[in-house]
Amino acid sequence: KLVRVAQTPTVSSGSIYAAKDCVGAGLTFANAARASGGACEIRAVQLVDKGQQMAALDLLFFDRAIGTATDNSAFDPTDTELGQCVGGFSILATDYADLNDNSVASITDIGLSVVLNGTSLYGQLVARGTPTYTSTTDIVVTVTVAQL
Repeated sequence: KLVRVAQTPTVSSGSIYAAKDCVGAGLTFANAARASGGACEIRAVQLVDKGQQMAALDLLFFDRAIGTATDNSAFDPTDTELGQCVGGFSILATDYADLNDNSVASITDIGLSVVLNGTSLYGQLVARGTPTYTSTTDIVVTVTVAQL
């Protein structure tokens, strides 16, 4: 069964991000697995950028919620939290379709199989560039998973 789960992290409006900063707080993709401790395969990710920043970002996935990540501050997971990372990938500036006043990046054929601690998949966006978003809802991350 394929499931699409979207999250809109609250991002800083009008404040520049530095490389390695959290872009929004942690993301929760609820019900990615059918049962607690179940597995899913991350098939695709779509990032809608309403502010047309087209910034390079990393999206890291975790099998459980990690400590509080604060928007627009350095992402600094503990060694234990990093051990709960189940994978990640980069969204490059060249991955975006540049539209009139917004943009969208789609990463397909990911094929990352993960076993979760519960039923939710967790994520964190990390800036690799220096975007400045114009609205607190400029970013929407949608993950497509196959429940295994």
